[in-house]
Amino acid sequence: MEFLTLESLCSEIIDCPHSTPKWLDEGIPVVRNYNLVDGHIDTSNLSYVDESTYLDRIKRAKPEEGDIIISREAPMGVVGIVPKGFKCCLGQRLVLLKVDRLKCDPQYLLYALLSNIVQVQIHRIDLTGSIVSNLNIPDMKKLLIPMVNENMDKVGGYLQSIDSKISNNNAIAQQLDGPLSIK
Repeated sequence: MEFLTLESLCSEIIDCPHSTPKWLDEGIPVVRNYNLVDGHIDTSNLSYVDESTYLDRIKRAKPEEGDIIISREAPMGVVGIVPKGFKCCLGQRLVLLKVDRLKCDPQYLLYALLSNIVQVQIHRIDLTGSIVSNLNIPDMKKLLIPMVNENMDKVGGYLQSIDSKISNNNAIAQQLDGPLSIK
């Protein structure tokens, strides 16, 4: 198996703005650490900003479909992929990965980042001795990603399909576990 660095698979790796915006009850969604769940962006508990704050927060890069968001801390190494049509910006402690689609399929990279091979590397980086674990950008760029030389897009698609079926089954199970209405 071949390994390539994360940096070599991305056209850009962009750190988030290091500021806390004024939160609103509605507006443009801000993805925060706790919104990254199992490779997805959980939209059930979003924070929001106004248009001018959004424009300020996307000066370095605008999150687009297929971009991957990874957390640098609290907890480090959790990831999610930006879905089609989802306008958002990043909260603190997040990094936007612009995947070079000529070198790697975004879905494949997402699942590679979730793999034990990469997650072990991420947790070994945490040698700072600080209270809060932190994945810095230079170390992140050096992460070794396992590569499948053929059919990478199919592998990513298969994994996404399986993941989607698991989510659907979990949603059905939750509905079945809910209160029964007897008439």
